[in-house]
Amino acid sequence: MRTTGAITLARKVLRTGTRWGLYGSLGTWFALSVCQQAGRPHPLGTKLDPTTMAIPNWRFFAPTPARHDYNVLYRDKLADGTLTSWREQEITKERTLLQMIWHPGRRMEKALFDVASDLLKATGVVTEGTRIQLTVGYLALLNFVTNQVEHHPEAVQVQFLIAQSAGHEESVEPRMLFLSEFHALDTRPEPATESELLCPTA
Repeated sequence: MRTTGAITLARKVLRTGTRWGLYGSLGTWFALSVCQQAGRPHPLGTKLDPTTMAIPNWRFFAPTPARHDYNVLYRDKLADGTLTSWREQEITKERTLLQMIWHPGRRMEKALFDVASDLLKATGVVTEGTRIQLTVGYLALLNFVTNQVEHHPEAVQVQFLIAQSAGHEESVEPRMLFLSEFHALDTRPEPATESELLCPTA
């Protein structure tokens, strides 16, 4: 009887210890998550999860949500010096219910938004005009307008423009944020892939 009682007591102690250990782990995880949302991540959380994969940061849209869209436009210069009208390569398409679970095209939208944002940030840091052309954002957008869009048959150069719009808010006028130089068109027969847009080469 004593042996059975000891085993039962040991099991109760183990269950209690396991339960409180779980409570402690969940409580610590919750506390570290709260610290993440406050903008002051705890050193322990940063050390345990530097990528914030396990200790989430739900401030994706806050405190300053994106209220505008970046539009990448381009135009061609022909051999005789004529300039074509500005055009925008439509990446965003009408949303469907299937895109709630499968939307690979969203990656290209996000890539363009990110490289445009990076380029605009770089313009506030890089003071020399020619050096901005060596930044990743500039090279990625140049790669996109050179190889991912249709050009005039007689085009010899291309120029791109980053504009800011309010999306579906038509009452807000778009405004120009960045204008590139003219660049010679790449004559590669095959269009660039999405991976080449994300990893441009000089």
